[in-house]
Amino acid sequence: MIITLVPILFTGVAAYYLFGKFISKQLDCPNNNPTVKGLEKSEVKAAIKEAETHKKALEKEIKEIEAERKDILKGSEENKADQATEKLEAKEEKAAELVILEKDLADLKAVDKGGFMASVPNKLTMNNGL
Repeated sequence: MIITLVPILFTGVAAYYLFGKFISKQLDCPNNNPTVKGLEKSEVKAAIKEAETHKKALEKEIKEIEAERKDILKGSEENKADQATEKLEAKEEKAAELVILEKDLADLKAVDKGGFMASVPNKLTMNNGL
């Protein structure tokens, strides 16, 4: 009986240490986010405030770009389609930046709360933005 338990115990201990050393460092969890790694608790809180203000500024810029685009489309200029396309591209760039910022902000908040949710991969939690 003991002879059968030794390989099982060895496999369990080996799997535990392999997961801790190698696998957990490669998962997409809030703790492994490059913007969060290496920050102390006070730095995380400061980064959260900075990210929230940046998010508000980006949302405001997107609204302004959309308003300018609508004004251009209402006008009677010859090249309004080109100008509107440029504004649309600028809006899409800002929206892509906003999506990345929201993901980082969610990871920062999860790390700030700490606990188990900071080490769970994003695909398994509500942090993934879906």
